[in-house]
Amino acid sequence: MRTQKRAGRKRMATGALAAFMALAMVFGAAAAEKKAHYAFPFKEQKVEVGMNADAAKKILGQEKEVKALSNCAEEGGKDKAYIYDGIEMVTTKEGKKEVVKEITLKAATAGTEEGVKVGDLPGAVKKAYPDAKAESGLYTAVLGDTQIVVDCGFKDDKVVSITYMAAEKK
Repeated sequence: MRTQKRAGRKRMATGALAAFMALAMVFGAAAAEKKAHYAFPFKEQKVEVGMNADAAKKILGQEKEVKALSNCAEEGGKDKAYIYDGIEMVTTKEGKKEVVKEITLKAATAGTEEGVKVGDLPGAVKKAYPDAKAESGLYTAVLGDTQIVVDCGFKDDKVVSITYMAAEKK
């Protein structure tokens, strides 16, 4: 009888350990996936560099203005800028589809997932992005295939814009 109880407890402990490890793997994978690249959080969703422009526009809602931009990198290529309240999204053509190229935050009404917004001091940027490279008031942090560039102006006194874009290839 004692041996059966001990075996039963051992099975329960082994089962509990297996369940705990499975949960740890799921949450660990979710955390790793969450931080694979930078994404702009907006109304409990995320707009990401490289995503389909129609999906991004659906998240951001009706734009106030659309501007055609010249793309010097591609002959005859046209990028578009979609202007929203305090946000500008630039798209480009990749084959036949239009994708998000850049997202720029220009007002304190929107912020990064790490809590930085227009008007913040450089100290907040350094705290949120400790590995960011600083040069002439620009703080650039790279995560995966994306980068975030925080512009603190010529005097390096406060955040004036935040831009999400593809990371420069080395």
